[in-house]
Amino acid sequence: MKTFSKLKYIKLSSLILINFFLGSLNRIYAQCNSTAALTVPANYFGSGYNGNGNFNAIVFGNLYATGGDTEGRLAVAGDFTAPGSYSVGHGSIGAPAPDNTDNFIVNGNFTNANNYSIVGNFIYNTVTSGSQYPTHASGQGTNIGPITNRLTFGTLKTNYINLSNTLAAIPTTGTVVYTDYGNYVDIQLNGTPASTNVFSLTLPTGKTFGLTFNNIPAASQILVNVTNKIVDINGGSMPDGYRTRMLFNFPLATNISLASYALQAAVLAPSADLTGNGGNINGQAVIGGNVEQTNGFEFHNLCSSFTTPTATPLPVTLTSFSVQKEGVQAILNWATTAETNSDRFEIQHSIDAKGWNLVGTVVSKGESTILSNYQFIHADPANGENYYRLKMIDRDATFAYSRVVEISLDRPSTVSVYPNPVVNQATIETQDWSKVKEVFLINTAGKRISMSAASDKIDLSNVSAGIYIIQLQQINGSISTTKIVKQ
Repeated sequence: MKTFSKLKYIKLSSLILINFFLGSLNRIYAQCNSTAALTVPANYFGSGYNGNGNFNAIVFGNLYATGGDTEGRLAVAGDFTAPGSYSVGHGSIGAPAPDNTDNFIVNGNFTNANNYSIVGNFIYNTVTSGSQYPTHASGQGTNIGPITNRLTFGTLKTNYINLSNTLAAIPTTGTVVYTDYGNYVDIQLNGTPASTNVFSLTLPTGKTFGLTFNNIPAASQILVNVTNKIVDINGGSMPDGYRTRMLFNFPLATNISLASYALQAAVLAPSADLTGNGGNINGQAVIGGNVEQTNGFEFHNLCSSFTTPTATPLPVTLTSFSVQKEGVQAILNWATTAETNSDRFEIQHSIDAKGWNLVGTVVSKGESTILSNYQFIHADPANGENYYRLKMIDRDATFAYSRVVEISLDRPSTVSVYPNPVVNQATIETQDWSKVKEVFLINTAGKRISMSAASDKIDLSNVSAGIYIIQLQQINGSISTTKIVKQ
């Protein structure tokens, strides 16, 4: 728990010191008052709600904390469990919470082992027997309950899912350059003069990384759409100069792990669980799943100025877009409720959400005011992760992109080789050689040797005896391998 003014220290136990502001002091510090993208709209306030829509953290699952804090306001749709110490509202990095608004809301069950102070009202549903209620300095709120739905969490979560999808569909304006140094990846995000710089970012897996932003105008806000489904960050760095005007959107993420990392931005992850192990989020955070705070992980109450950009008008009103697997195929379905001067849908595919390839085209209705359903079957998706988006093109060649959808496929190997063992020449068998882009021979040390992909015959007469891997890379990015023994 952080403090930043005249403090009064009270010893509550031999292990825990809890401090709070002198009740006689008038708190004149600014709270978050702006209407930003993550601000809760007033139509989601429940009966008797007291306060504006700015929360430091909103958790739609359960929150379990062995330590740490939320320095602004906190709303938890599920249960709150704190076997250690925790505090709410005592902002020292960013704005503190106001004194008498609803600053700590637990819509589920409250379980708390230690006495600690909070700033503002504590709104609770049920409390585990033996739990200690938060305390308040004079004039800084009270405990109120049992109460449910102080915020209408169910419909509010849908609002944030829709917002995440809307942000994910905004076309990129900047470019991202990755430089891999082995265990470390340098990531440069290069901006443009746009009022909102939009980036599509795929974070490295199993490596630390550093983010650098270039050519971002002083008045420009930053939207970073992260394409990962699983996010695992352990160390690394990013600049803090943009944090009040930057939002990290995780539309596909189901799990986010932050270890010893300071994420310098507002965070929207409406379908993800979050594990924070040391470090912090410096900005407003909306987490759709459960949150676990360990080793002092903190939510810092940096007031966001990021507002939802005005999206490019779509030639169609897209009401749904999904992908399912059927055998080894990917089935894409989407629907529109209005089309004006629409020409076609181009279906784009990627294996990493960075580089995109055209895999098909579907002619649109053109003019329509009723529900129209479309389907595209991708007969040759890659083994592993597959990403899809629609490029919706008007008759005057203007276009906009849909949000990205993702599916993972586990396809059997489609490559074999004979004779095996081989002495001089081997023949590679695969379903369609015209779809093969590159062929590699990989030795036991991991060294890759590029082989000719002109035909299905490979010459191994000059290759040393041993065990090798034949690797085929398809045009669609899919990789197939098989083992071969060279005599």
